[in-house]
Amino acid sequence: MQPAPRLRINGGKRLTKGEISIAGSSNQVTKAIIAALTTDQPVLIKGAPDVDERKIVENLFQYLGGTVRVLDTDVLEVCAKDLDKWAIPEDLCRKNRIAVLCAGPLLQRFGKVSFFGALGGDKIGKRPVNFHIDGLAQMGAHVEQVGNQYHLSVDERGLHGAHIKLPFPSVMTTESLLITAALAKGRTIIENSAVEPEIIELCKMLQKMGADITQTPNRTFIIEGVAKLKGCEIRCMFDRNQAVSFACAALATGGDVLLEGVDHGPVYGFLNFIQRMGGEFNVNSKGVFVKAPAGRLSGTHIEVEVHPGFMTDWQQAYMVLLTQAEGISILHETVFEERLGYTSFLNEMGAKITVTSKCLGESTCRFRNTNYIHSAIIQGPTELHARDFALPVDIRAGKCLVIAGLVAKGVTHLTNFHELTRKYDNLVPKLQAMGGDIEII
Repeated sequence: MQPAPRLRINGGKRLTKGEISIAGSSNQVTKAIIAALTTDQPVLIKGAPDVDERKIVENLFQYLGGTVRVLDTDVLEVCAKDLDKWAIPEDLCRKNRIAVLCAGPLLQRFGKVSFFGALGGDKIGKRPVNFHIDGLAQMGAHVEQVGNQYHLSVDERGLHGAHIKLPFPSVMTTESLLITAALAKGRTIIENSAVEPEIIELCKMLQKMGADITQTPNRTFIIEGVAKLKGCEIRCMFDRNQAVSFACAALATGGDVLLEGVDHGPVYGFLNFIQRMGGEFNVNSKGVFVKAPAGRLSGTHIEVEVHPGFMTDWQQAYMVLLTQAEGISILHETVFEERLGYTSFLNEMGAKITVTSKCLGESTCRFRNTNYIHSAIIQGPTELHARDFALPVDIRAGKCLVIAGLVAKGVTHLTNFHELTRKYDNLVPKLQAMGGDIEII
């Protein structure tokens, strides 16, 4: 029996003068496919990233009876005209958390839906479905739970508008309720919503389809339900998580990179911290160029918050930068309660990171006075040394270890690297183009 393939990284080399094309957003394309369940007309999606997560959702769409036509590597047409299933089996629910977003469209199509609550995805803390379920219940869904399976149904009146205040600005719950409310009877108000760029792109897509959605300044969406939605054509925005990861790889090794096709707005917060730490950036018509300073980066204090704050999916790659920065840095994670476990891997490589359950920041934090480890103190700079690891089931933590391997002296081997293909296209060739000594063996 042959050993499982693994990534081999010979670190300690400066990544410089690479021009990396950033793929379309994996977080956007999957929600766009789900939104297409609300119409019987075709939806054309351009700039769709060629990643495993897209393929998982395509398979789910096809299982439900929809059709998927791949017109080019990054272009697909989906159509939900002939949907014939309303029950989602457990194996599909375990592959990706997005299965819960099908609940609203299937309720509107069939009057009932069944799915499992043991949802797949990254292991980064509690990610219950209760926000989704509570919102649908307020919109008229009858909910029955049998073990880990949820059965939802509506009477002949269907779903109706509701005034929903989210306990936390959950991204997926906001997306789920926006998709569902577009066809619900009457007005839906969603307070304390998430407002990430991908959510605004979803609103723009739904508007193209005929939805009536208003965004107010105080994290509130107002949706006037319509009777029918139509097909549309969209183009995915760039993947801002990919962009930040490649930027961190260059900066952590003392190099530079041009992120082609990247717009300033969605990475504004990231670039602010690069500048604060002494790095350089330039934004032009080609994209965003980032460059490490001639000397060391300076330590900083990062508050991880919901948008427009510093994104939770950025902090893992950024943590490697902090290990190479001069002085003491602090990172305070306020979004997920179990997202700093990967720091133990970095410490094995030579980093000096202390984690604590204390809130080391000024931001309002759900985890204050709890036992959740959600703050880190980083002493830098430290020399990292190669180690062999199996990547954890947290794609951002996995990319963090790839970056750490590129920085470290010696050869690092990483197994389970298939976790990275869920959201990263052509990862190895792109890092090779930047000057990284990395290969699959």
